[in-house]
Amino acid sequence: MKPISLAVAVLVVVSLCSFQAQGDNELITKACSRTVYNDLCKAILQAAPNSKDADLYGLTKTALSIAAQNVSNIYQTIDKLQNDSSVDTFMDECLTDCLENYQDATDQIEDSVTALEFKAFNDVRTWVAAAMSDVATCDLGFKDKPGYQSPVHQMSAVFDQICSIVLTFNHCLIEGNVYLTS
Repeated sequence: MKPISLAVAVLVVVSLCSFQAQGDNELITKACSRTVYNDLCKAILQAAPNSKDADLYGLTKTALSIAAQNVSNIYQTIDKLQNDSSVDTFMDECLTDCLENYQDATDQIEDSVTALEFKAFNDVRTWVAAAMSDVATCDLGFKDKPGYQSPVHQMSAVFDQICSIVLTFNHCLIEGNVYLTS
């Protein structure tokens, strides 16, 4: 890459990722506009009381917290489904695998929270991506037999979207490390 092209690329990334705490919802709106899931991003962050005056680091932390709650809720749903006596053998096996996948995803999101606290942004990216992979593996297990689909597929899709939001914010933190709270 030519030096001028590199300079332009750096300026674009910095301008996309340089958010200032600009009052209640302005930062949320600006940060969420950088994500693929803008509407979901704004809805979850505007509903979270601790995101109102947060900087980008704080928004990332809040989004990770929401992802942690979301993955925990899905785990509990799978656990309840598995305890249903009408579940056939194949479904039971898939749900057992899913419980393991979601436990791993829960652990990886917790590891992401810890990594974020230490500003280990590359580790955040690694752990969040691993959690997304575990969730996708759960959904894929149901496709081994025709006529089956994960009963938590829609919930998994929302988890994936929240993780995508986290990864977008985290990318901005990696590229700029701008306006972090200590």
